[in-house]
Amino acid sequence: MERRFSLRKVCHLPSVILYFAIAGQMAIGLAAANEVNLSQLEEKKTIKIGVVRLEDPYFYLDCFGPTMEFLREKHKDWKIRTEEIPIETTAPELADKDFDFLISPSGFFEANLKEAGLRQIVTRTPEGSRNPSESVGATFVVREDSGFHKLEDLKGRRAVSYDKSALAGWLSAAYEIASKGFVPEKFFSSFHPTRYNLPSPLSYLARGSADVAILPTCEYERIIQNGQFMNVGFRVLDPRKSTLKCASSTNLYPDVVFSSFPKVEPDSAASITLSLLTMPEELMKSKWSIANDFRNVGQLFEKLKIGPYAKISLSPKELWDKYRTEILLSVMLLGCLIFHIVRVNSLVLKRTAELRMAINQRDEVAKIAKERLRRLNQIERKGMVSQMSSMIAHELKQPLSSVSNYVRGLRKYVNRQDSNDPIIHEAVNGIERGITRASNIVERVRGFAREQDKTEIRVISLKNVIEKAVASFEAYVSTSLKIKQNIPSDVKIEADPLAIELLIFNLLKNAAEAVEPLGTEGAVSVSLILSVGKAEIKVEDNGEKIAPEKLQRMQKALQETVKANGAGLGLGIVFAIAEKYGGTVSFEQKEPNGLQVTVAFDAVQPT
Repeated sequence: MERRFSLRKVCHLPSVILYFAIAGQMAIGLAAANEVNLSQLEEKKTIKIGVVRLEDPYFYLDCFGPTMEFLREKHKDWKIRTEEIPIETTAPELADKDFDFLISPSGFFEANLKEAGLRQIVTRTPEGSRNPSESVGATFVVREDSGFHKLEDLKGRRAVSYDKSALAGWLSAAYEIASKGFVPEKFFSSFHPTRYNLPSPLSYLARGSADVAILPTCEYERIIQNGQFMNVGFRVLDPRKSTLKCASSTNLYPDVVFSSFPKVEPDSAASITLSLLTMPEELMKSKWSIANDFRNVGQLFEKLKIGPYAKISLSPKELWDKYRTEILLSVMLLGCLIFHIVRVNSLVLKRTAELRMAINQRDEVAKIAKERLRRLNQIERKGMVSQMSSMIAHELKQPLSSVSNYVRGLRKYVNRQDSNDPIIHEAVNGIERGITRASNIVERVRGFAREQDKTEIRVISLKNVIEKAVASFEAYVSTSLKIKQNIPSDVKIEADPLAIELLIFNLLKNAAEAVEPLGTEGAVSVSLILSVGKAEIKVEDNGEKIAPEKLQRMQKALQETVKANGAGLGLGIVFAIAEKYGGTVSFEQKEPNGLQVTVAFDAVQPT
């Protein structure tokens, strides 16, 4: 018999986000690469941690992922590696893995305790549990209007659960059934494990497809508390007193165990133990503590004849006596299967070509739809930028004209007064230059809005453009922030210099606003790099970290803004200018804080 053990995890959230939970925490826990220098890796002590693969995805979200992140942060001088193993892994196979530590259900820990030499470091205590040795079990849930009041009433009924190998669920229930003198495998007329897929066990129960739902302890209370199945009445069958804050129909057992192998150095084991016992509770929806009683797990294994008490082999007579019905059914099913294969095989070849054609057509339609959606998003974004740019340019043109007239009048007045004060003349000249530049920018923005920018594209020096943009920023933006420049060499591209200056000016302005809360600690830099025929302009700041979903929207040019009161137009102009001259815009989150924006254009090769 296979040795399969699992344990209910600390939190079962709705199954509709099953794959998002797996993707999110497997990326954090199991696939997180230690991106460090190779020379540093050689100096670090390597700690290898195995984790038994479990059905519940939120084990990785609420327990494993936060724990690994905490340990890596706590022990930066260690290189901590993790590897997932199947629950069927045997003790000799564990030895070949050469692990230092193991995270596993208490059932797996108990089954391999002696042969693998495992020793408990800590045990997880879920929310609502006051005793680490009595943390998880099973709850029998039936409909309120059913006539079931005790376990014996469920004989011959239909049952549904999450996982047939979970200690928090079926195995705990199977022990109670066996304790009543029944054979667990034959107690129900049918047993369906959902494996955390939809529909959920309570959905089967609500629609009458099952007579009893076997849930991990506290799962029923969480579902009801979330407001699900408000129109259906349920009740817990034969609840018993326990140390949990929620109802349980079975004995309670320890939860997930963090254990060590004999080869681990005492200092390492002590350091890991201390770290886990002092791990802040807010990092995961449970805590690590020490369970001092695993006897009930061994009693369950002995009663159910699994784990260390499973029979390795059975004689033909024992096999026949125990599985007579199953063998006869298997023979009948095999005969039916052979007949079915012969009958259906002729249709398979015929349908295969049709199916392949249908799949190709579906993929082609999906590709076209995706491209159309992308173009629609792009058109919508351009339309928003165009409308706002046109409106702003129109409104600015009149006041700029008025200011220009006032300046011309001021100059005539100064000349008439025959004033030779150089400061006054320089101030008037500066105002005229500023008005001219502002007018040029307004006209260029109007050109972008109408897509009628007739400026002749020419080869320009990015070094000169960047220096002008920085000078304009420091002259026209009200801030004491000084921009750090790193422009070791000049690079040339084909574009309009004023448009590229406007692009860089917007990036610098956004970066300055991002670091404004930091005061004198704020830092913004601009650099120019020539990489594989690409001229890359990089603007970097040390502002507040941006949420991953917002960074994704920015990367897709979905008119996102990082400012609390911003409209995202500056970023839209950046994308519009970059796209106009064949450039690309990308974002990279810096650690621990900050954002780097890279705008890349095709560089003009020197002749």
